[in-house]
Amino acid sequence: MACTETYSTLLIFSEDITPDEINKSLGFFAHDIWVKDPEHKYKHRRERNIWKWTTQDLCKTTDNIEHLNIILKKLEGKESVLENLRNKGCETKITNFWDSTGQGGPSLTVELMRRLSVLGLDILWDMYFDDESET
Repeated sequence: MACTETYSTLLIFSEDITPDEINKSLGFFAHDIWVKDPEHKYKHRRERNIWKWTTQDLCKTTDNIEHLNIILKKLEGKESVLENLRNKGCETKITNFWDSTGQGGPSLTVELMRRLSVLGLDILWDMYFDDESET
């Protein structure tokens, strides 16, 4: 038992920078974008553009470190690009989906934390725990 599914997503939020501009800055395309829509019912969609690049369909392992390494490899050499985006008002972070039966948990190595720090990326987990008694 333990982790049943995990993946990581690089997220970039901006009030002013469009997803197309972020694509051009990074040199690769988002897997998903949400363009700011002042009429949208959800506040975060009304106020910000959202750019997403995810490992969800790239890697099926339940090792969160492998998913994070895919994103960090994609961002190699782009430290100044991310810093420039943040200087223009973008928020950058990595979120991790993590579903589990309740045993174990996600982890980070010191080297991974160093790489995240160099890139200026915050990291967080969206965690779900299955109730084994229901299955």
